[in-house]
Amino acid sequence: MEIESVTHPGLVRTNNEDAFLVRYLAPGEYLIAVADGMGGHAAGEQASLIATDTLGSFDFHRCHPQDLVRAVLDADRRIIEASRKDPRLLGMGTTLTAVLISAGNAGWAHVGDSRLYLFREARLHQITGDHTIPGMLLERGEISPEEARVHPLRHILLKCLGSSVADPDSGTFPVAAGDLLLLTSDGLHDAVHERVIAGILASGSTLKEKMNSLLDAALFEGGRDNITAVAVRT
Repeated sequence: MEIESVTHPGLVRTNNEDAFLVRYLAPGEYLIAVADGMGGHAAGEQASLIATDTLGSFDFHRCHPQDLVRAVLDADRRIIEASRKDPRLLGMGTTLTAVLISAGNAGWAHVGDSRLYLFREARLHQITGDHTIPGMLLERGEISPEEARVHPLRHILLKCLGSSVADPDSGTFPVAAGDLLLLTSDGLHDAVHERVIAGILASGSTLKEKMNSLLDAALFEGGRDNITAVAVRT
């Protein structure tokens, strides 16, 4: 299993409110996560770090997907507790998208608009759905993917950790040799069209070079947000 990552504050913001986690659990078993924090006075950075730190220390007894859901809910609880203790952190929150790879399967849990993709046989599949208004409309079939991509309310979250509504989505899917799993914050997938992402992943470059190319593409588009991506090749 090969894993590479990139993160960058972008070209507009001075701080990076994204966080990511790569955690080795056992031979052939990894936990990968991306979080995109929000909130003033560096609260967003705190929220995303609490989320990834919680997953980093959570006791996964069986490497079961339901354990991952429990870990995400524990992160939500810790973020809420931290915001209650420190008035400067009130209103902080974060997205969290995590995948647990074990025994030829990937179990995932997700809140917000960070994403998990599966790149298989030169096709890019979005596994998670965005918890946004256009994401909801897209799921209902009321708008197209292109309309969702430019929707004026695409950055307003319906769910995030630290709010009154967390309720993570979750699921599992089999992974095969040669599959590539990609986790991204919206600073990457909002800036770079999925056709471009797929083209970069299909290139003959190394996994690290692919990740650097994804980052370069997001920066070329203006780098208006923090940019984070983690890729796992099975």
